[in-house]
Amino acid sequence: MATSIRQIEFLARSIVNRLEDRGLVEFGDAEVGIKVVAKTLEDNFHGYDVIEQEARSRLAQTIGAREPSEAELSDAMRRVAAERNFIL
Repeated sequence: MATSIRQIEFLARSIVNRLEDRGLVEFGDAEVGIKVVAKTLEDNFHGYDVIEQEARSRLAQTIGAREPSEAELSDAMRRVAAERNFIL
């Protein structure tokens, strides 16, 4: 699930704008808010990718060379995420 920096920045801008529009937060400098949100998103997307790689690795040990089904991969990812206290 490789996500580009441009996609993350666009999503961060959208989130910050929505939060400000609804009056939930107020950033004195929106660019600072965007950087904070973008960093958080980047960290979370990276964590997701690491969990997916670990799940695929574990599945390869049990199912061999065949590609895992979506259900198998989702279950394996949930197990890995639970071990790492990461919410998918």
